[in-house]
Amino acid sequence: MKDLLQPLNSTVEIFQEKINFLFFMIEILFGLIFIMLIVWIYGFIRKNLGIDKQTKEIEKIRKIIEKKFK
Repeated sequence: MKDLLQPLNSTVEIFQEKINFLFFMIEILFGLIFIMLIVWIYGFIRKNLGIDKQTKEIEKIRKIIEKKFK
């Protein structure tokens, strides 16, 4: 009887390992998406608060142009 169930047990174990691997990959995917979301939020906040380099340079250029045409 044990010999008859052995192929079934090995098949079930292989299936279980594949499911565990799939869930592991999904966890990694969610982790990467979460990290990307945090980086995006950080950049979005910096840009909207005017803290990034480009916004500071644009403000300097604007001040120079305003002084020139006054």
